[in-house]
Amino acid sequence: MISELASVLGGLVTGVGGVFAAGVFSRRKRRADAVQVLTAAAAQMVEPLSRQVAAMAAELEAHRRVVSAAERRCRLASTQHSSWDIVVRSSLLDLGVDVPPPPPLTRDPSGDQGREGVTGCSS
Repeated sequence: MISELASVLGGLVTGVGGVFAAGVFSRRKRRADAVQVLTAAAAQMVEPLSRQVAAMAAELEAHRRVVSAAERRCRLASTQHSSWDIVVRSSLLDLGVDVPPPPPLTRDPSGDQGREGVTGCSS
């Protein structure tokens, strides 16, 4: 009787142990499968996002080139306007016309735009 009981208990423990071990390994496999699914989903998202970032970086660089060229043109125009303003004022003063000095071409710290609005340039 004791040997039969021991045999039944041994079989029960072995069965429970087997079920437990199978559950643990099955759980690990499910986790591994979930990780694989998540990794695949992330990989599918990375490629399009990388293309978008590359396109945006190229667009930003093109915009920077346009802005840089516009700023160079504005600096040149500002220098030319300053010279022209001095020459015209001097000519008018020589003719007896009292003309105040021209306003600055750059933004005034007080917030007034000066003649910036005329040239479209900022300092």
